[in-house]
Amino acid sequence: MENTIIQKQREEMRKGGYDALVSISPENTTYTAGVAIPSQSTIRQRHVICLVPVTGDPKMIVVNMEESFARANVRIKDIRAYNEFTESPMKFLADAVKESGLENGRIGIELDYLPARDYVKLKGLLSRVTFEDAESFFGKLRMIKTQEEIDKLRRVGKAAEKVHHDAFGKLKPGMTELDLAGFIVNGLYAEGVEQILKLVVGAGERCSHANPAPTKNVIKQGDMIRVDIFATLSSYLSDVARTAVVGKPTAFQKETWKKLIEARAVTLENICPGAHSQEIYQKFSNKFREMGLDPINFVGHGLGLTLHEDPYINKFSDTVLEPGMVLCVEPYYMMVKQNMGFQIEDEIIVTEKGYELITNYKDSGELIQV
Repeated sequence: MENTIIQKQREEMRKGGYDALVSISPENTTYTAGVAIPSQSTIRQRHVICLVPVTGDPKMIVVNMEESFARANVRIKDIRAYNEFTESPMKFLADAVKESGLENGRIGIELDYLPARDYVKLKGLLSRVTFEDAESFFGKLRMIKTQEEIDKLRRVGKAAEKVHHDAFGKLKPGMTELDLAGFIVNGLYAEGVEQILKLVVGAGERCSHANPAPTKNVIKQGDMIRVDIFATLSSYLSDVARTAVVGKPTAFQKETWKKLIEARAVTLENICPGAHSQEIYQKFSNKFREMGLDPINFVGHGLGLTLHEDPYINKFSDTVLEPGMVLCVEPYYMMVKQNMGFQIEDEIIVTEKGYELITNYKDSGELIQV
């Protein structure tokens, strides 16, 4: 039986009048093939390419160093391997297109990712093919997750949230941000996470900066600490943020956190199938301003094979929510001069009746105390 994701691609190609779809970015080849090819995201000239025709067998092109890995792991059976020093992956793609009888076809391809030099070569090899940018095509496809994708996102999201609490439970004043990061790394691998893309760890004056990496900065009594965990399971990401205080939080910190939780509640209670993302953002924004806080330009985003993907809950775009979307909701408020940063980021699944909160390990109504 054909894989659900390949089926989805073919169905949408028929609706859009495409003869084939070419994925070439790490996220979309992983989406198509089911497994990430190890060196693709770190060695830029090692193209991985998937060709899915509207009818006929899909084909995959990989560097010969990783041919055996691909054959053992991906869902596509027809695999072609090239020598990265003597052969062009564009020639292999052109040959695959011709074998599929698509020399005069209309093909969607990731023009936002493919280098200009390679595109020029490909056009020279396939002069009669009409290539069209498939960035938004893939974005729309990936907004609605399959059950397999949801299961992976649920597992890695729950693992990340649990590790937040476990790591804060081991932290003591006098330790460093790197010590805290070590607790997180060990905890994530113990929970079965396969890769850690990035850890955001900022304490004291660093907690109010966007996305700081952990350092030797010593964590002191009274410091606020902000942590965000980007880990992967089968390439699907977590994006879970929590905020803590070393010692007893001040009245101001408690009150500000309460405002974030109220803003989160307003956002979550409006998430359901048929809701408009822009309207949800506006309700969040109005609530934030009503409480005396300035909102950033978004309060939520899609999550999957990339950290930020469609749909966004912001003021610049509008998407009608559908069951199967996986979103992060993250009220965020930074006070740089006061060395304070407040963030809570949860993961949810849009369901037929509303939403499922993935990150429900512990109640987040109060600031975490270290």
